[in-house]
Amino acid sequence: MDFSGKVAIVTGGSQGIGLAFTSALLDHGMKVCICDIKSEPSEDYIKKLSEEKKSNLMFQKCDVTSFSDFNDAFEKVVAHFGRIDVVVNNAGIFIESDWKKMIEVNFIGVIHGIKLAFQFMNANNGGHGGIVINTGSNTSFEPLELGPVYSGCKHGVLGLTRSYGTDYHFAKTGVKVMAVCPGPVDTNLLHTYADFSIDRERAKEQLKEIKPIKPDAVAQALIEILQKGENGSLMRVDDQGMRFV
Repeated sequence: MDFSGKVAIVTGGSQGIGLAFTSALLDHGMKVCICDIKSEPSEDYIKKLSEEKKSNLMFQKCDVTSFSDFNDAFEKVVAHFGRIDVVVNNAGIFIESDWKKMIEVNFIGVIHGIKLAFQFMNANNGGHGGIVINTGSNTSFEPLELGPVYSGCKHGVLGLTRSYGTDYHFAKTGVKVMAVCPGPVDTNLLHTYADFSIDRERAKEQLKEIKPIKPDAVAQALIEILQKGENGSLMRVDDQGMRFV
């Protein structure tokens, strides 16, 4: 795709993988709205941006579990930037004890994002078409014994991506649906994994065997799938590199 002047929404974009996504999209000339329930990116991050990138970045506080709240964010992006071309459903949490909340954020939030993307980007209804990227996981393919509900949600994200990423839905909307599925990533979610898993001590032992990648590596996979991915594409990225699966 031609990135220049296009507009993206990145949920959970204030830190971790989401912030790396935001940076990569800005680097490629896109305008980006960070939709996050938490605070804006750090002042240090903002200070390092060029004036052009600052003008291409907006922040909208948004709870992806609320369809109306998420819808308001989409409307504000259109009002500010004039269009939406890419939606990155990245917001996610890992708290096995609060499994209902995790389902709402990690699964229901993705459904909300896809449905709103189809509504606002629909090429048959005033939109320009576009791309939805869902953040999956290695646990979209493999079990996570100490995070079964988290893994269940990520398996669900894979199912959503494959089911919405079909010719049927593309013909109706002009919107492709794809997913980037990273292995362990050096973010706060990984750093607190043991504390929020169902067995802290066993999780601490498992972490010793993990080789996490940096958020920037996941952002590179995002750019790759935006450039080369077909509808329904899945891209895994981990310490073995990136590849379509």
